[in-house]
Amino acid sequence: MEREEMIGKLKQLAPVVTQVTVTDMGYEFSAIVPSGVIEAIPGMLLNYSGGEWPPNSWGDDKTDEELQALLKGFLLDEAWEVIAWDELTDEQIEFWLEEVENLDS
Repeated sequence: MEREEMIGKLKQLAPVVTQVTVTDMGYEFSAIVPSGVIEAIPGMLLNYSGGEWPPNSWGDDKTDEELQALLKGFLLDEAWEVIAWDELTDEQIEFWLEEVENLDS
């Protein structure tokens, strides 16, 4: 698959969280957004939510549509350092595509 085709496919799927982990510095996440990728960085949520994973605080009374809207807003927040597509190697783009495809399995 060509680079532009892989990027196009990732853009269509964005925004999507690929991984959430918790460390001694709180939660961190990796995600794909239309403009590139967000890589997990230790402590990345400390200033945003005190290290907590924001979706945990959104409550159980939300519909799936409301939760998706909240998640989209969260991922597209300007607080995150996004690595642009043109800054990624072909191998990195291929890795991210595999990450997304593995979410379905």
